[in-house]
Amino acid sequence: MTKWEQHVKTKSSGSIHEQLSSSHKLIVEKKRKYIKTLIEITLFLSKQGLAFRGHDESKLSSNKGNFKETCDLLAKNCPEFEEKYSNLTNFTSHLIQDELVNLSAESIRSKITKEIKCNKVFGIMIDEARCFKEEQMSVCVRYTVGLNVVERFLGFVDVSENQNANSLCAEIFEFLTENQLDKYHIVAQSYDGASVMSGKFNGVQSKVKNKFPYAIYTHCMAHRMNIVVIDMCKIVKESRIVFNTIESLYKHFSHPTKNKTLVIMQRKLGVKISKINSLSDTRWNCRWKNCESVVHNY
Repeated sequence: MTKWEQHVKTKSSGSIHEQLSSSHKLIVEKKRKYIKTLIEITLFLSKQGLAFRGHDESKLSSNKGNFKETCDLLAKNCPEFEEKYSNLTNFTSHLIQDELVNLSAESIRSKITKEIKCNKVFGIMIDEARCFKEEQMSVCVRYTVGLNVVERFLGFVDVSENQNANSLCAEIFEFLTENQLDKYHIVAQSYDGASVMSGKFNGVQSKVKNKFPYAIYTHCMAHRMNIVVIDMCKIVKESRIVFNTIESLYKHFSHPTKNKTLVIMQRKLGVKISKINSLSDTRWNCRWKNCESVVHNY
């Protein structure tokens, strides 16, 4: 009789195997939902350009970093997330954070490659920057999606070992090969005016053109405009006097006490508070901003 009752019960609740299978399926779904939430946090912080880690990420820390603080916030308002996050193994370690970022980057690069695959041609835009005693080369691509021209950042390449034209060109081709873009043709290239990049005979642009003859080189328009503005400011007497005067104003009001007095005066007069920045040969927009500040505040 007992066995018959158990048999009848299995018809409504399912067999032991079915119960174990559905229970396992529910556990898998919860874990996938938890990991998906971590991925969404990773994408949000990356999109906003926010740092992931904190100086002190211990439980007693007042600021564990953006990643874990966001997780703590979600745990307070989402019981399902809190259930997994409170476990000892909650997949929020530094290694897991790095892996989530790298997987997200690979997914984005894969999408870019698929878009370029439709056109078979693309252009490259490359610049270098020094960071923490390392020389990093940023690689961007320019191509069309339908009738729209788009520019996409692919990644950084460490070129600290050598910065001559042969080494930089080799790094560029290797990076394109890693991203499966070596099969397609480069029809345009854009760099700054440094001789190692723009050199007609031994620069990177000439070596790229040896492999891709239709890769037209274009000097970066922003750098070109900056060069024109800088030369004009130095050669034309009137403009040189104007910017020398603005630089003197910057030096005068860069002192904290004098700057405080200036801010108080601006508030009393009801004008928009704006500051004068130091002139720089590499920041072409600082001259325009300084001129605008002088017109509205002085």
